[in-house]
Amino acid sequence: MKSSVISLCGLVPYALNTAPSQRYRIEQWLPALADRGISLDLVPFADSQLMTLLHAHGRRITKAALGVEALLRRIRVVASSRDYDAVVIHRAVCLAGPAVLERAIAILGKPVIFDFDDAIYLLHTTAANARLGWMKFPGKTAAICRVSNQVVVGNSFLAAYARRYNSSVTVVPTSVDTSRYRPREPRVRNSRVVVGWMGSSTSQTHLEMFQPVLKEIVRHNPVELRVVSDRRPDIAGVDVTWRPWSAETEAEELAGFDIGIMPMPDDQWSRGKCSLKALLYMATGAPAVCSAIGANREIIRHGENGLLASSPEEWVAGIGELARDPNLRLALGAAGRKTVEDHYSMDKCSALFESVVRRAVEQ
Repeated sequence: MKSSVISLCGLVPYALNTAPSQRYRIEQWLPALADRGISLDLVPFADSQLMTLLHAHGRRITKAALGVEALLRRIRVVASSRDYDAVVIHRAVCLAGPAVLERAIAILGKPVIFDFDDAIYLLHTTAANARLGWMKFPGKTAAICRVSNQVVVGNSFLAAYARRYNSSVTVVPTSVDTSRYRPREPRVRNSRVVVGWMGSSTSQTHLEMFQPVLKEIVRHNPVELRVVSDRRPDIAGVDVTWRPWSAETEAEELAGFDIGIMPMPDDQWSRGKCSLKALLYMATGAPAVCSAIGANREIIRHGENGLLASSPEEWVAGIGELARDPNLRLALGAAGRKTVEDHYSMDKCSALFESVVRRAVEQ
C-alpha cells in the first residue's frame, strides 16, 4: 500500500549548505515540508571538491574531469527518479549543457516542479569561468519551463519571464528562518555604528563597483564598514573590516550590523534578484538601505520599513541620517522585522511551496 507521504527527488546544482539560492529556498524548507507530509531528498550535482574549484582560475582539465563524473552520477539519479512522486529541479539538473536530462525526466512521466530565483536565462558568470560561460546554455531555462508541470519563481519579474513558456507559475519568495535570524540586544549608544554587507564572491562585485559612494559614506560619517563574504573585498581607498563568511557564524555576523546595505547596478540580472540580503538585514532588525530597483521596491516601503536610494547623494544622505539617529534605526528595523514575519518567513513560504507540490502531484 502506498504511503500517504509525498516523496520528492530534489535535483540541486550545488553542494548542500554552500549556495544562498538553495539554502534559503529548497534546503531551508525541508523540516517544514516534512511536518506537512512531504519528503524531499536533495541530490547535488557538484560535490565539495568541484565546488572548491568552481571559482578558481585555471585547472580546466580537472574541472572537466570532475564535471564528467558529476554528469554520470546525474544520469543514474535521473533514471532512479521514477521511484518518486515528483521531481523538483532547482535552477537546472546540471551546471552545464542543454536541457537534455530535464526532458528525459519529463518523458519518464513524473511531475516536474521547476524552481529558480535569479535571471538564469541571462549569461552571468564569474571572472574565473567567463570563457566557458556559453556552456551554461542559459537559453535552456525556457525549455525547462516548457516541460515542467509547475514553475516556482522568487519574484514578479521572474514570473513575467516564466509565464511566456508556462501558464502554471507561482511566486514563492526566498524566505528567512525568523527563529534563527533575530534582532540582537540593543548596543551601547556610544558604540561605533556598523554599516554591513554580507554576500557571496559573485555579488561582491556589485559592492566593489560601489567604491566611490562607499568612500563618501565613510568620509562623511563615523561608521565602520564591515564586509562578511568568502573572499577579501577589493575596495581601494576605503577602510573595510572583512570577516570570512561561514554558515555557522552567519546569523551572529548579521546581528552585528546596525545598518545593512544592498547596492546593485540597474540591469536585467539585478532586477531578477530576490532581495535576500535586504530580508536578512530586516529579519535581524537592522534597517536596510538598498538600490531602488527590482524586488527591493516591492519589499521596502521607503521611510517606513527601510530606505531606497537611486543616486550617490541619496545613499550618502540616507546612511548619514541613520548613523546619526539611533531611534530611526530602531523604528525602521522593527518595521522591517515585521515585514519579514508577515510575508517572507520560512513557514509562510514553505506553505506556499507545499501547495504547488500538491497541485503538481494531484494533476
